[in-house]
Amino acid sequence: MRNRRKRTVGAAIAFMAFWSTAGGLPADAAEESRPAIHELKLVYLFEGPEPEFVFVIGNSGFKSVASLKAFIASLPPDTTLRWSPGCVRIGGEPLLSSEIDMEEFKAFCLDHRIDFVLVPSG
Repeated sequence: MRNRRKRTVGAAIAFMAFWSTAGGLPADAAEESRPAIHELKLVYLFEGPEPEFVFVIGNSGFKSVASLKAFIASLPPDTTLRWSPGCVRIGGEPLLSSEIDMEEFKAFCLDHRIDFVLVPSG
């Protein structure tokens, strides 16, 4: 009887410790409830006479702002999209070469409840 009580108390303590460290949720559920953070990169391709630009998020690449937007529209609300493009430009970079295009892109993200964070470089 005593050993069974010790095991029950021990199991209860272990469960409470787990529950408190997981914030009241199992580890997998706690991880899933956090909004995702994605890093956006702009890659330069120098294969032809004119440079091409590809937006990259994770392992996915997008050759146009339209295809990038289609992907962003599929992300869950409250996702963070962070972009640190640096300050060196060669000219013609999509979004970075037009203040109007950038403002429209920010509005698009806002409409889709995406937290777009543009990190300026000095």
